Amino acid sequence: MTTSSSILIVDDDKDIRDLLQKLLSAEGYHCRVARDGDDMFMKLKQNLSDLILLDVMMPGRDGFELCRMLQADPTMPPVIMLTAKDDEIDRVVGLELGADDYIVKPFGKRELIARIKVVLRRMHGGRRRVPGNKGNYLFADWCFKPAQMELVDGTATVTPLSSSESELLLAFVQNPQVPLSRDRLLDMTKGRNSAPFDRSVDSHISRLRRKLGDDAKSPEIIKTSWGKGYVFTYPVESV
Repeated sequence: MTTSSSILIVDDDKDIRDLLQKLLSAEGYHCRVARDGDDMFMKLKQNLSDLILLDVMMPGRDGFELCRMLQADPTMPPVIMLTAKDDEIDRVVGLELGADDYIVKPFGKRELIARIKVVLRRMHGGRRRVPGNKGNYLFADWCFKPAQMELVDGTATVTPLSSSESELLLAFVQNPQVPLSRDRLLDMTKGRNSAPFDRSVDSHISRLRRKLGDDAKSPEIIKTSWGKGYVFTYPVESV
């Protein structure tokens, strides 16, 4: 297998760093390692990676704090968090902080590779933010700020979004005027966390329409394309 994707492995345990580097290198990924947050930011300053594997339990600044710091910069790559704690609260915290996925140790090689592929596919499908802009999007009378998970209208009124609503709107504004099926939207937002026949997209779209002032009976911004999915109809400008 060959791939041009690069992965930064951040873990204070040298044995785990070496094991992951060997495993992922054998799959064709270009891997670098970092022992802590300072080392991670130094490596990212030298060369931005496509994905970060970030351990949660580290001395000093733990993975949660580092994930929060990474999400503050819209140019940073997506993050998969690694932890030995199979605790639902920790998983929720990690995902709410902006992590793209959360894997509990010990994990199998195939699971790890599959999850990496999902996150990278979503990134290459349009989720990665473009260096040089603030990661914000203008359409109609709205400014969408993904990093803050909020909408700002022409009167500077702020409307907060949930993480799911923000992820869904991000998928739309990065693919304007293109029909997106429910399955495609699930893959771009929830990935492997989605269940077969997951209908949550519909409820999130209903809430988004209300927050955008889009008439549910005759929507103008997020339209239903029968047999194809949903279409974000407005042109979008990245700023």
